[in-house]
Amino acid sequence: KPSASCVGLVSPPQGRQGARRAMAAARLALALLVGRASAQTWPACQEQGTVIRNAGRALFTNMQGFGATVGCFQDDCQNTDKFVASSIESCTKVCLSLPECEWWVWGQEEGEQKCWFRLGDDGREGGEGWVSGSKSCRPPDQQAMVMGNHDCWIDGFNYDTCCDPKFGPSGNAQCWDGVFNFDRCCFPKEEL
Repeated sequence: KPSASCVGLVSPPQGRQGARRAMAAARLALALLVGRASAQTWPACQEQGTVIRNAGRALFTNMQGFGATVGCFQDDCQNTDKFVASSIESCTKVCLSLPECEWWVWGQEEGEQKCWFRLGDDGREGGEGWVSGSKSCRPPDQQAMVMGNHDCWIDGFNYDTCCDPKFGPSGNAQCWDGVFNFDRCCFPKEEL
């Protein structure tokens, strides 16, 4: 009778401990296999040729604090689901920074490159020149943004207490002095 090694088989594990090790190894192998298939890394995770339309899942929020100034819905960057951006990485960075954001979209509207943000992927369809991605589809080591200029937020001051739209176009006057002002603090230092 041929031995197990002659036909390419491995002898079964001995005892309970051997069986546990074999099961743990099988689970690890399966997890790694599934992980490779579903968790692609940047930029392979991008869905080329895919647009996610509004379909009632647009994320309307204040994008001005992240640096959005043009290309917003009805020219209101304090209540929009889109803005003009210089790169696809702007979409991923803002989506990462918004707790409600689940999907980002990069494409062209009226001759300008823009980002859109979605609460889900309802409204998904093919579209030439469009790129979409889930919140987890982003460059490695990319960090969430702080709204406004993070250098201003000391001593209990933050974007919400100083720049919230409810304070009007110049923000909360109690936040400003000779060093800190609306223009310096309510917009980030880097451009989208």
